Amino acid sequence: MVAGSSTIGMNNIRFSSRSIPFALLFFCVISFGVLIPWLGFYWDDWPAIWYLHVFGPSGFGEVFAVDRPLLGWLFSITTPLLGTSAAAWQIFGILTRWLSVLAFWWFLRALWPDHPFQTAWTALLFAVYPGFKQQFISVTYSHAWILGTTFLISYGCMVWAFRKRELFWPLMIGSWVLSAYTLFSVEYYFGLELLRPFILWILLPTSIYSLHQRLKRVFLLWIPYLIISAGFLVWRLVYYPTERGNVQFFDKLAANPTATVIDLFETVIIDVVNAGVVAWAQIVDFVRLMGFGRGPTLLYLSGILIATAAAIFYLLHLHPEDQTGTVKPIPGRWAIQALPIGALALLLGGIPFWVTNLPIGLEFPWDRFTLAMMFGSSLLITGIVDLLGRNLLQKAVILGILIGLSSGLHLQYSNLYRREWNLQSDFFRQLTWRAPAIEEDTVLLTAELPFVYFSDNSLTAPLNWIYAPEFDSREMPYLLYAAEARHEQSLENFKPGLEIHQSYRATEFNGSTSQAIVLYFTPPGCLKVVNPATDKKIPQKPKFISDMMPISRPDLIHTSTEQPASLPNSIFGVAPEDVWCYYFERAELARQAGDWQDVAELGDQAFQLEHRLYEVNAPEFVTYIEGYAYTGRWQDATRLTLDALHLSERMDRTLCDTWERIIPDTSTSAEKLSALMQMKELLPCLQ
Repeated sequence: MVAGSSTIGMNNIRFSSRSIPFALLFFCVISFGVLIPWLGFYWDDWPAIWYLHVFGPSGFGEVFAVDRPLLGWLFSITTPLLGTSAAAWQIFGILTRWLSVLAFWWFLRALWPDHPFQTAWTALLFAVYPGFKQQFISVTYSHAWILGTTFLISYGCMVWAFRKRELFWPLMIGSWVLSAYTLFSVEYYFGLELLRPFILWILLPTSIYSLHQRLKRVFLLWIPYLIISAGFLVWRLVYYPTERGNVQFFDKLAANPTATVIDLFETVIIDVVNAGVVAWAQIVDFVRLMGFGRGPTLLYLSGILIATAAAIFYLLHLHPEDQTGTVKPIPGRWAIQALPIGALALLLGGIPFWVTNLPIGLEFPWDRFTLAMMFGSSLLITGIVDLLGRNLLQKAVILGILIGLSSGLHLQYSNLYRREWNLQSDFFRQLTWRAPAIEEDTVLLTAELPFVYFSDNSLTAPLNWIYAPEFDSREMPYLLYAAEARHEQSLENFKPGLEIHQSYRATEFNGSTSQAIVLYFTPPGCLKVVNPATDKKIPQKPKFISDMMPISRPDLIHTSTEQPASLPNSIFGVAPEDVWCYYFERAELARQAGDWQDVAELGDQAFQLEHRLYEVNAPEFVTYIEGYAYTGRWQDATRLTLDALHLSERMDRTLCDTWERIIPDTSTSAEKLSALMQMKELLPCLQ
């Protein structure tokens, strides 16, 4: 932040309007940039960077041709600059968010030039708006921020055209072009286009125009935007229809008008209140901190203190009107104008989602729709503070606390994204350890993955990247399906022979449930590839795994290959190998190959680790029990059986099943008979 005066003394520090862009950047960085080195790719980011890897920047035209062709053009510009570096995209995401905040502030300055304090306050709240919490999905939302910037610049050009009369037509033409580009790239801001007549109404002075003249002038000025909006609707609904643009409201209205209207009214009220006001109440929700360690909690508290103190100090010393003179009184009438504009912006911002029956929420993935409601919410909250605050000190403290706690909320979520990136990395590392190569045209079926910011579709991209790094066709060799998302759609049942056809924008997968591998991942437990012959009695399996188990074919995994799958180091970093799950996955692979000596040796190495084991790790002992038994190390097999039972009493049926397989497959010896006697005493279910 740049001081507007070098006067000595804390009370004499003054920040001019030139400092505002730097202040906005500061709060963007402290809210979203602290954990950048430990963040990765999430959700729709994965397909985007995989398409870049497979098709190059020029391929995005085809990738987005199915629904957003102009967005593909934007991706073709940004992706060659940033490549596949997660850190670069996270930084870019913050910069593009900052640009959109600057565009918002620029627009507000033009709309209310006599209220520099309130416009700065609104921009600061806009920068840290807590309703939208997907900032860290950086590839996807850096482009969303770019389009938000173009939309807000369009608004700014429209307003500045009235402030800079000599540039009226260049600014208005620029506004039309940017409005059209934004709408035809993404439909999020369609509702806010309907706010323009109200902004134009504010711009036209009552001293010059009569009511009739003012209405006529507003309508004439709005016509170009109305034509653009109408053209977008025709293009989207008639010439370029997609599921995303499927307007369901009118069909529902025709079928049941009363119920539809009542339901819509309730939805609108709830969504407007949630996105406009309740979103800010989240900043005092500290439940998530219970799962944080000491370090993340200290980071969160430090971030709040720094952001709050910096915001209050800055707001108290902000003098945007005159760098050296006396600051003019703040007109009290601003809130009376800002509040209805904010409320109306909230109402109009939700239109694209209500008519397509898409829920607006405050949690993933539905909080993405609050992007169109940040405009209204920031104005609404600033208007309330300005109206209720008695003096500058009170307003600065209230706004500072809101900014600080909102920044802290984003720090909370940055830590959640950090943890998720670690889990994703572990998932794919363990998969490559367990499956160095997989037969092509295989679908991986799973359930209850421990991720939040993902979909099975999104994880299909890194799966293909890892197992088919040279892929350059249109038919993907691998697909990941999550049972809870697909069992009522593509997978009506889990019987063999069910065909699977999955479109994936510019690519597709064609396979069947006859060529499937079932697996699950329940940290701190290791990734488990399900074997129907040996895993039926494993306790506490995730939902659907037992139903899918009969079609799982571990034989689709090649136990040896000249080119084993590996994670791109530039994205995931170097894989640690001196960890419990590395030895378990390698032991499972050796078990599949029938190399029991290798299983036993891996077990020796695994149990030398100082690794804390949990109940969920107990089934992993089975592999080593078998390895020790099949190599004649009966005492070790007995000891591990006892340890597994101590970890989880629910392991009794699994352990009985294990020993019942071992006994007929091993030669008789005194050590075996002794071990068997101990097992029968320990496991009553063992016959």
